[in-house]
Amino acid sequence: MRVNRIVFIFSFVFFFKANSQRIHSLDANKTYIDSIINVNKTTSSDSIKALNNFRISLLFLKAQDIDKYKEHLKLGNLQKKGFPFLEDVSMYYNAYEFYLKGDLDGFGKELFKANNALKKYKIIEGYRLRTIVLQNYGIVLQMKSKDKEYMDLLVNEAIPIAKKSGDNEIISTLYKGVGNVFMNTNQREKANEYLKQAEFYIEKQADKKSPTLIESKVDTYIIYAENLVEFGNLDEAQKKLNKAFFYLEKKSESNLNAAYSYVKGIFHAKKNQNEEALKHFELGIKIAEKTNNLFMINRILYKQYEVYFKLKDYSKAKEILEYLLEKNALVVDKKNNYYELAKVYEAMGDSENAYLNIKKYNVLNDSLNKSMYQNEIIELEANFNKVENENKITLLESQKEKALIVAKNNNIKSLFFGLISILLFVILLLFWKFNKNQKKLSFQKEINYKQALLTMENKQKLVVTNALLEGEEIERERIARDLHDGLGSMLSGLKMHLNKAEQNETYKLSEISSLLDVSIKEVRNISQNLMPETLLRLGLEYALKDLCYSLSNEESNVEFQFLVENYTISKNKEIVIYRIIQELVNNALKYAKATEILVSCTQNSKIFYITVEDNGIGFNVDEVKQNNGMGLKNVRNRVEFLEGKIEIDSKPTKGTAIYIEITNEEQIHDENI
Repeated sequence: MRVNRIVFIFSFVFFFKANSQRIHSLDANKTYIDSIINVNKTTSSDSIKALNNFRISLLFLKAQDIDKYKEHLKLGNLQKKGFPFLEDVSMYYNAYEFYLKGDLDGFGKELFKANNALKKYKIIEGYRLRTIVLQNYGIVLQMKSKDKEYMDLLVNEAIPIAKKSGDNEIISTLYKGVGNVFMNTNQREKANEYLKQAEFYIEKQADKKSPTLIESKVDTYIIYAENLVEFGNLDEAQKKLNKAFFYLEKKSESNLNAAYSYVKGIFHAKKNQNEEALKHFELGIKIAEKTNNLFMINRILYKQYEVYFKLKDYSKAKEILEYLLEKNALVVDKKNNYYELAKVYEAMGDSENAYLNIKKYNVLNDSLNKSMYQNEIIELEANFNKVENENKITLLESQKEKALIVAKNNNIKSLFFGLISILLFVILLLFWKFNKNQKKLSFQKEINYKQALLTMENKQKLVVTNALLEGEEIERERIARDLHDGLGSMLSGLKMHLNKAEQNETYKLSEISSLLDVSIKEVRNISQNLMPETLLRLGLEYALKDLCYSLSNEESNVEFQFLVENYTISKNKEIVIYRIIQELVNNALKYAKATEILVSCTQNSKIFYITVEDNGIGFNVDEVKQNNGMGLKNVRNRVEFLEGKIEIDSKPTKGTAIYIEITNEEQIHDENI
């Protein structure tokens, strides 16, 4: 079950795990609310009262006290008058009226307006509020299944603004949001990178007055632990769970205990400690029932089902799935539960019921696909109609404006047009005479030039194509060596160990497990070299970032900068660019023995620039050109294939800098449009 979708985020409170709409609480907000109310009683400043009332309104919304939320929101709106900053700030707080109505599109539009209104305030509070607004707007995108746009918003806009605000709790939450995106796509290793940053910033937060600091810490530890369990790093997961338990030990009534028990359960299930896992699942259900958290109950029940299925207790497994089918209204979950129930009946030897449940699964699956298709059509049609209406309005306004101008300047325009017509006629006549005289002289030269140019172009294309084929053949030989010398020898060793284990029952399997891990890592490295998954899923920027991160180690640091906005590059070009940079960085590490490498990608108008600099031993450029080394030869051929330019600046002992320019025809097309 896919459960890490993220829900809406309130002002100081950020809460994760989609579809639940439950708000994490350690019951520590009442004191904070009372302190703000007391400040309002003692101050005479309407601006302070207004801002405090806005803040209190969301805290009451967090506590699900809608009447108190509306009361303080109304007070804030009355007291904001005459203060431009508060007028703009109120747009964010009033947006939650759309949220309460269930109007997701209206909520997103109001957040977008609030972000634009707050851009002009270059102050800490302005940055802080913009970060919260952008995070909420990003979650609206994510709930529309626009994960890539959501992640781009967080990484490229929200996180840089949050760092300007200095609020480490908000920064932590944003990193946690990116981590959740990678958890959704089962990229656990990438998720760990961002969850590690989330933990760093939440532990760095020194503002003890925040009413949600401890809750954010506990939530971060629990989510981080969950990802580590799924990733298989149980030792680190235990450390994060211990950190969460430090705060939860004396807070038995907190609804965060349900999530904690859930992760403890999957932790023990991963270790095949099934009885301990079931005990934690039962505890989590009891806690969730007290707060009526149906989402968490269903989530834990599904994990209980998996344990019972593993234990071959098919009766209990069937009972849980039938309960989930009865209580769960989500079509996606019903579809998955029918599929799992079919597996249980098949395991029980009941083929007839297995078939019936597979049939129900197929019906829901077809229905869901059709519904998604229809929604896409409706959304496309709505967008088209909107654009068409806007174009009509613009056209009418333009026609009206033109009519007024024509009426006022008719005489002047007529005179000007007559003069231009005469001048144009004279110019055309002179040009015609000149062209007639030159045409005969240049015609044959033009034919000869085109033929020579075509011949040279065909020869050059043939040279580049042959060189690329030669490079591909060498790449195939290298992969064959990797498979034969690396993976082949590992698998041979694994076979020997398995033979020993078969002959000796007391033989320890730890060496076999270790050798399997190394073999899997080798397969992953070979696969990454063939075609990185990140390049296909997330594009060039994230693939290059992943490449530089993977090639960095204790001896060498590969830094990556991608200073390009709204680029449009075809997937084939992205692959060639990726291979160019991969070859250059590998050369710097292998031959130049560099300890510091900088990879930079920028774009100016139609030109895409690549720079790779290192502090390695360098080389004589003229000698390399004469020897025509295969590494740089492959790079030059790929650059020529992209119709680009390459310049190498290197001196022995002084490092190397390589500059590449590629004309981005797709970008030119977009600009012309």
